Amino acid sequence: MDTVRWGPMLEAAGIRVTSQRLLVLDVLAAHRLPVSAQRVHAELYERGANIGLTTVYRALSSMAEAGLVHVFTYAGEAVYRLCGPAGHHHLVCRVCGLVAERQEENVVDGFRAEEVYGVCAVCENRQQSPPGTKPI
Repeated sequence: MDTVRWGPMLEAAGIRVTSQRLLVLDVLAAHRLPVSAQRVHAELYERGANIGLTTVYRALSSMAEAGLVHVFTYAGEAVYRLCGPAGHHHLVCRVCGLVAERQEENVVDGFRAEEVYGVCAVCENRQQSPPGTKPI
C-alpha cells in the first residue's frame, strides 16, 4: 500500500485517505487495461486484504466522482482505470479495451470529445492477418 504515492493525490482531490482506498489504487495502478470492481476485489483478497466488495465499489465511486478514476463500459460491464491529470480525453479500443490518454483538446464544431472509440493498432493488425497467421 503506497501511502506516499496515493495519499497526497487523494487529499488534493478532497477524499479522505483510508487504507482501503490506498489498496484499491495500488491494484488499479498495476493494470494497463481498465478492470472491474470484482477483479479489484479478487486481487485484494488474493493479497490477504480484508475488504468487502461494497467497500471497493464505494472507493471506486468516490474516486471516479473526484476525477481520479475513469469509468468505462466494456462488454456491458463497468470497468475502472486510474486517470492522469485533468483536461484529457480517452481513446478506447472496442476490441481489447486498451485506453490511451491524450492531453490535446479535441474540439470539433463546439463539441469536446472525452472518449473516442475505435480499434488499436494491435487489434487492427490481428483483424487483417490472413487466417492461420499470427501478428508479430
